[in-house]
Amino acid sequence: MKSVRRIGTILAAVATAAGLGLVAPVAAEAGTVSVTWGCGTIGGPAGIKTFEITVTAPATATAGQAVTVHADLTQVAPAWAGGTEPAGKYTGYIVLDLGGAASGRVDATGMTNPVIQPGTPFRLTGGTGQVTLPAAGQVTLATSSYVLYYSTGTFIASCGGSGTKPVAATIQVS
Repeated sequence: MKSVRRIGTILAAVATAAGLGLVAPVAAEAGTVSVTWGCGTIGGPAGIKTFEITVTAPATATAGQAVTVHADLTQVAPAWAGGTEPAGKYTGYIVLDLGGAASGRVDATGMTNPVIQPGTPFRLTGGTGQVTLPAAGQVTLATSSYVLYYSTGTFIASCGGSGTKPVAATIQVS
């Protein structure tokens, strides 16, 4: 094992001396926040709902670099009151507000539902979005709102709230 580490150290030194450099994989930061939002709907129950939103983003980035963020949503209250629904019947996206060294927003789109059973949480998974971070410093990603559609593209609901928007991930930009 020591010889394997030594070879790795030697290769890194050679690559650095040759000007090649080795790029270490960027660690991802994932954070889950809980939000209670009011929801306005067409074709579904309106009202107050509680969600857990998980956002995954790179822990570090370089200014001017496009980064990809991922998001998943679970409606924890109320539980799904409808019947069994097939995977992919619903789509949606989460809006994340940028803060700190960046401003604006990134939409994590392409979310779809797995199979939904009565009495279980409603979930949307697989959301992704890209944003270019313009300046060095700490950039926060705060949950802002979410929009739900049928897979046909028909609008169902929009949920969000005023007040504090919990930060789910932070990126250190250099």
